[in-house]
Amino acid sequence: MSFTRSILTLSLMAAFAIHSPLLSANDAFNDNPINSENDEFEDDFDDSLEDFYGDEEFVSIATGTKKSIHKAPSVATVITADEIQAMGANTLHQVIETVTGIHTYPSNFNRMNPSYSIRGIHTAENSQVLVLVNGVRTTFAFNGAKWNIFDLGVNLIDRIEVIRGPGSAVYGADAYSGVINVITKGTENDFKNDAGIKTGSFDTKSAWFNYGFQQDDLKLSFNGQWQDTSGDSSRVVQTDLLHLFGLSGLSNAPGALDTRHRYVDLHAQLDYKGVYANLWHLNIEGGTGAGAAQALSNSDKVTGKQTNIEFGYKTKVTDNLNIDINLFHQQFEDYTYFKIFPAGYIHADGVEYTDGFIGAPEGEDTNYGFKFTSTYSGISQHNLRVELGYKDTEEITDEAKNFGPGIIQDGQTTQDGTLTSVKGTPYIFLGDSERQLSYISLQDEWAFASDWEFTAGIRYDDYSDFGSTVNPRLALVWQTQHNLTTKLLYGSAFRAPSFGELFSSNNPVLLGNPDLKPEEIDTWDLAFDYRPNFDWKILFNIYKYKASDLITVVAGKKENALEQDGIGSELEVHWQLNDRFKIKLGYARVDAEDSDDNAIADAPKDTFDMNIQWQISPDLSVYANSFWINNRDRAATDLRPEIEDYNLTNLTLNYTGLDNITITLAAKNLFDSNAREASNGVISEDYPLEERGYWLTAKVNY
Repeated sequence: MSFTRSILTLSLMAAFAIHSPLLSANDAFNDNPINSENDEFEDDFDDSLEDFYGDEEFVSIATGTKKSIHKAPSVATVITADEIQAMGANTLHQVIETVTGIHTYPSNFNRMNPSYSIRGIHTAENSQVLVLVNGVRTTFAFNGAKWNIFDLGVNLIDRIEVIRGPGSAVYGADAYSGVINVITKGTENDFKNDAGIKTGSFDTKSAWFNYGFQQDDLKLSFNGQWQDTSGDSSRVVQTDLLHLFGLSGLSNAPGALDTRHRYVDLHAQLDYKGVYANLWHLNIEGGTGAGAAQALSNSDKVTGKQTNIEFGYKTKVTDNLNIDINLFHQQFEDYTYFKIFPAGYIHADGVEYTDGFIGAPEGEDTNYGFKFTSTYSGISQHNLRVELGYKDTEEITDEAKNFGPGIIQDGQTTQDGTLTSVKGTPYIFLGDSERQLSYISLQDEWAFASDWEFTAGIRYDDYSDFGSTVNPRLALVWQTQHNLTTKLLYGSAFRAPSFGELFSSNNPVLLGNPDLKPEEIDTWDLAFDYRPNFDWKILFNIYKYKASDLITVVAGKKENALEQDGIGSELEVHWQLNDRFKIKLGYARVDAEDSDDNAIADAPKDTFDMNIQWQISPDLSVYANSFWINNRDRAATDLRPEIEDYNLTNLTLNYTGLDNITITLAAKNLFDSNAREASNGVISEDYPLEERGYWLTAKVNY
């Protein structure tokens, strides 16, 4: 029923637009004699390319240098601030979901952290996707994944650049299945000063500002957003802890998932005659979803504080030589209070925990180092890029708890909620850890003919704790016709073992192994960018990958014991129906299996998305987005019924008829679908997603 309703809604919108008396994109081009006749393209190839691609977005994530998307040696997507405004997104993760071939899901292991499934590489920690903010890593050294309950100010974003596929030749570790770089409004991009407020369902409140200033050679920018939500209390679940363990008092179920979330995201940038400084502070806190043991505790709490400071100098030494020297210092503090089991829980050793079974791990990451980047175009038809750098990563840990060795005494029958630190004892989950990284990256973009470009790159990374790794990439981009680009791509990537995987102890779900090697992957892509006329864009790619040395638990210990093979395709069709209406259809298919010939658990094999933007009048626009998540297999050991497919539809209205003010009304899950994402088995009927909700936003430009 939800499929029928969403198709009906979007079809009606398309019908209205088709019959509206609007100037078509072809009519507009026909006023220009160059655009009116196809044989003109053969007379002036360069002019025709500019006609087809002249208004295209540029992307720098693929090579570290700025290129138009159709020429980038990767499968790339750019989402702009205008598109984010049009969709009325509340979170970064809602924006990423609109990228064909990427599915956003809650981790079924780690605090329901928002995670990204790319090309069937779908894990509980989600450490195979590298997420950057203005080129800064958001990686927690303990598990190698994004910071816990990560999000940031969606109204501060200038654009998001995404590549699907490996990126280690440029970015090093963890650029494995994809790379996402979120670029905020700052001194390197033009934006209008604005401020706004938002309110809506689930007690959501938000406020933000973007301010930029320039005088002569001095550029300054300041941005900030605060957002707070209580979460959807209707997401009630039941647990099977009683059935699985045969003990009562293990859970607060039935109860609501704890999806409280609050953040403060602040940015400041300065640029003066090539000298630059960037400051980023992010403070996040929230609930732990279903809890550490899926026992449902609304008294859990996760907090994270990150501060990154960069100083640098970039200059054009000659007409052909540019350099950028960057020094950075980043600190991230993570603290979690887990009430693993509720008050009155009786452990197998007979001890009753009157205030609950409680643990409070914390970690503090410190990263500092430098990188030197240089580009040189003084050799005919070549653009050379060199980057070398050094980073020191230190993690200091602590753990307080009211259970376990060193705390519970022989003969003890009860224990209250008093927490005791086990730092400096053999009983801590992870001792202090440190690693050093040195690397060098080389790349050549060689335009060896007018319609051919060959990119070759390689990066060498040397880690103090597990050794070195080399990752190459090759890309051949052929302007096959004036309206067709063909790309043949190969890339190798790696994921570095995290501190937790290497050194964890006293943790039954994460016992470390200091002999681990990095996970590795080789990926091949064949991609096409076809523009049959000025109204259509068709993007299609097929890929194959082989992942090896994947880290998993074997006999209670982390081992490089799995492999994964995947083959798939991604298709996007963009249609500019007329100058006020456009539609994008996307479909992705992947078949991925592990070394035991099992389908990858919980990863969707088929996803479909549809986005429609309609400028109804000069002051009113509508954005509709619908996506389908299909064909997810359970783990081989999970005997529950199959995971149900689902469809979600979102609808947003933007009104600009007031002076310098934009009013946005957004409805998410418009048809109130009962959509669910896979749990790990303790939650018997999976994780329900948010019910239908509404949000109202007011933005003022100043």
